[in-house]
Amino acid sequence: MSTAAAVRPTSAGAGPVASGAPAPARRRRPRRATVALAALAVLVLLSLALASRGTGQGELDPTSPAPGGGRAVAQVLQDLGVAVTRTTGTAQTLEAVRAAGPGGATVLVVPTAPLGPAQLEDLAASGADLVLLAPAPEVLEVLAPGLRRSREIETAQAVPPQCDVPAAQAAGPATGGGVLVEPRDDEDPAVSLCYGLPFGGAPYAVVEGDGSRVVVLGQPDVLRNETVADEGDAALALRTLGARDALVWYLPDPLDPALSDEPLPLSALVPPGLLRAAQVLGVAALLLLLWWGRRLGRLVPEQLPVVVRASEAVEGRGRLYRAAGDRAHAAAVLRSASLGRLAGRLGVPVSAGTSAVVTAAASATGRPAAEVEALYRSPAPRDDGALVVLAHALDTLEKEVRSS
Repeated sequence: MSTAAAVRPTSAGAGPVASGAPAPARRRRPRRATVALAALAVLVLLSLALASRGTGQGELDPTSPAPGGGRAVAQVLQDLGVAVTRTTGTAQTLEAVRAAGPGGATVLVVPTAPLGPAQLEDLAASGADLVLLAPAPEVLEVLAPGLRRSREIETAQAVPPQCDVPAAQAAGPATGGGVLVEPRDDEDPAVSLCYGLPFGGAPYAVVEGDGSRVVVLGQPDVLRNETVADEGDAALALRTLGARDALVWYLPDPLDPALSDEPLPLSALVPPGLLRAAQVLGVAALLLLLWWGRRLGRLVPEQLPVVVRASEAVEGRGRLYRAAGDRAHAAAVLRSASLGRLAGRLGVPVSAGTSAVVTAAASATGRPAAEVEALYRSPAPRDDGALVVLAHALDTLEKEVRSS
């Protein structure tokens, strides 16, 4: 098509009706499934966050019927007349010990959160029997200084008591393994080790004190609902925790401000199980994206409601320029398009500028460079006739370049 076609005067009523018809509104595809899944994920996370505190579903919680809970042991102890009190704060625990009265209390310390030095000192001075479940080294250092951690093994197997402690003798073989401890002084008469393993260390130790004792229970399976019925675990758990009239089941809350003077880490603010739930939801979202991507399949050409020919588009744009009387803009468009085509024909980079294209065109056609440059740098046409003349002149120059 010649360049003049872009500005050829036409009547206002010319041209197919289809080119001027309004385009139909683009159909919006609903994303209801994606929105519903996102809302469901938020509801699940909120439910876990709300349900993770105070519902008794945590690990070794005395009110939890889950496989890892401790409800079975707590229920049997209550049936035997032992008052079981669940606490999560240090002050609450000490208050429960004082409320136990003359009969005294046993405090089971579950390692749900690290205890600070002040809390450990308070427990040591409480006068209660302490049962330390899988204790950390710093806990042993304060509450059972005669013991130290030996190692930790995951293998759980039935082990005979191998000691004279009445609770272990009555229970017989029980589940070994877990956190193993050993005495700092092999000659310490106040320390008794039970369920020892051949390579050293024992998961059950008793340290006798003045009016109270500390029991280290390194194997949590002895208290769990799913394993308490194995071997002599039930008897060992009941005799260890039921030695006094009251049992304080202490589950330190990581959000308890009394545990540490330092700011709590961000991980302590995450409810138990929330991280795992987020991981599961992340995998589910990834699988959904993969399924959605495969569902789209290959690209399929869509049948357009209106087909507009290129010639009609050029003529329509020319009518717009004519109706607006914007001859300067129309001339600039014609010159820019002509320079682009000449640059490609002559092998001149477009970034080289107008002067480089003009010099190459003049050399190819034999015209004076000033004459060629005037076509691209002269003032804008004053009327439609001058614009048509410019379009024909540019078209003629391109033809000469093509034929050179």
